[in-house]
Amino acid sequence: MKVVRKMETIQLLKPEHESCTEELQAFQWPEKSEAVLDSSEQTESAGDVFQWDALEVISGDRCIPKPVHFAWEDMRASSENTVYDLLISKDTAFEDPMVLKDIAQPFRSVVNLQIGTRYFWKVIARDNDSVLAVSAVWAFTTHPSTPRWLCVPGITNVRDMGGWRLPGNRRIRQGLIYRSSEMNGHVDITDEGRKVLIEELNIRTDLDLRGSHEDPKAVLDRTVVKWINTPISPYGNIVAYDSREKYRQIFKVFSDPSAYPILFHCWGGCDRGGTVAFLLHALLGLDRDALIRDYELSSLTIWGERSHLSDLFQSLLSALLPFGDGKDDVGKQVENYLLSIGVTAEEMASIRTHLTGETDHG
Repeated sequence: MKVVRKMETIQLLKPEHESCTEELQAFQWPEKSEAVLDSSEQTESAGDVFQWDALEVISGDRCIPKPVHFAWEDMRASSENTVYDLLISKDTAFEDPMVLKDIAQPFRSVVNLQIGTRYFWKVIARDNDSVLAVSAVWAFTTHPSTPRWLCVPGITNVRDMGGWRLPGNRRIRQGLIYRSSEMNGHVDITDEGRKVLIEELNIRTDLDLRGSHEDPKAVLDRTVVKWINTPISPYGNIVAYDSREKYRQIFKVFSDPSAYPILFHCWGGCDRGGTVAFLLHALLGLDRDALIRDYELSSLTIWGERSHLSDLFQSLLSALLPFGDGKDDVGKQVENYLLSIGVTAEEMASIRTHLTGETDHG
């Protein structure tokens, strides 16, 4: 396809909810030069500052992420059949971009971008198979505010477990493990929601924590997504005799790199899902304050308030105390608990290796 001409202007609208850390800037790289982005340009200082205005309320659900808005010069005067392709990439070569094709209007809203991440984007105007224009490349950085909320139509309380800052200039990797509400029962995922999970988030394991009385069943295409039903009881019940094997099975799944990306869920994603999230985050090294905040953020969903001062949450902390020596932090307590139920040191090392990395890698 031959490029007829390039767009002379293109404009990215800064989102009203301040999801970017800096003023947006255009980059038009010289045709024969290799673009190198200085990683020091990434803003880290606001890393764990929660952005309330990055969320909106829909049908009483207060944890819906606002979209990022893109806009560009209208080229439809060139041809009445003009459509646009929007390409969004983490690298300037656009080697594996998100491609939104056949956009009829000169703007598009996009949700579910990763947090604290530098993105590059460009637009191609087409008339059938002919390229009418190609834009310059623009760049922006999403705000690093945790958690990374996701919009999956039909379900709620959907979060990436990644993005959280860890000691030693490390961070939990994004795009590997997610938590959510159930997909059938009290809510019903839509066909668009299924598409988001399978095609956009690439979910390959559906870890269902519900019991038989809740009618657990596979909702996603089982030729693509493996469904595992492991019913558990949350909070202080993690130490109950009949719970120990269930939690061992869950962390066996987490230790298997072939299982990723993983989505785990119960009913609302608050109690059983919240307990699993607490244990996994603690194992990875998340500090106590962040563990509490992540637990309490379920209060933004439609499932009611969750407080770390509640008897239920305190029962979880109490159950873990015997696995420390009085000086150990909660991460060490969780590690010792997992060892006691049969999760091996090698399996925990596999989980840490797979799910954590240097901050520069997002």
